[in-house]
Amino acid sequence: MHSIFGTKHLILLAISVVCLVLGTLVARKWSLEKLAKTLLGIGLISEIIKVFYYIIANEATHGGILPKTDLPFHLCSIQILFVAVLVYAKSQKLKELLLSFMIPSCLFGGIAALLIATTSSLNGRWVLSVQYFGYHVAISIFALVLLTGKQFQMTVKHYVNCLKLLLVLMLFAIYINSILYDGFSNINFMYVASPPQSGLPFLTEKYGWGVYICHYAFTVVLCVTLCYIKPIFTAIRQKFSKASVR
Repeated sequence: MHSIFGTKHLILLAISVVCLVLGTLVARKWSLEKLAKTLLGIGLISEIIKVFYYIIANEATHGGILPKTDLPFHLCSIQILFVAVLVYAKSQKLKELLLSFMIPSCLFGGIAALLIATTSSLNGRWVLSVQYFGYHVAISIFALVLLTGKQFQMTVKHYVNCLKLLLVLMLFAIYINSILYDGFSNINFMYVASPPQSGLPFLTEKYGWGVYICHYAFTVVLCVTLCYIKPIFTAIRQKFSKASVR
């Protein structure tokens, strides 16, 4: 049984870091269109592997049905839908809205998923390990390239839009968890029901769900704010400069 930060996990993490650095260097001059199409291809291949793997792995209990817990409603999985919209949508406003959300959520979601790897990704067959770590490296590269490149200029308006979309998705996840919960399955999409792993110091259910969800929301907002720290400081500086001129 392989555990988090065990030998297998550390090896996979080391490989992931190398791929993350090399991938970011290779893709940093790509256009947004090429980035999105590449991520869409990787995401679709990843999702197909995951779907077939979990159906076959659970065939004895579920037949040919994909278990509810493996539906693509986690923060990272749902990015496939968003990137498909980026590729095919015509509305620039819609694309900007999605990008404002995808950059922080892909970056911190991808890195968090690599660090807090699922039990199945560490103890399943090698194809699932490749799928899990490969996909989360890919979305992290996507976010890093856009965060450090010139393909998308982040603003305070995008920051506010990102927070609004996060709130909508949090409510969506709460509703989806409630709809799919049958009293037996461990339904926890986007981890709004309980922590992703037990034993985490800040994200804990020790003091009840209300305290946990407040800690969770604070952590999410902090991560998003860190992504937008440069445009926030730029906006503050510009505001004070205008005030001093007056």
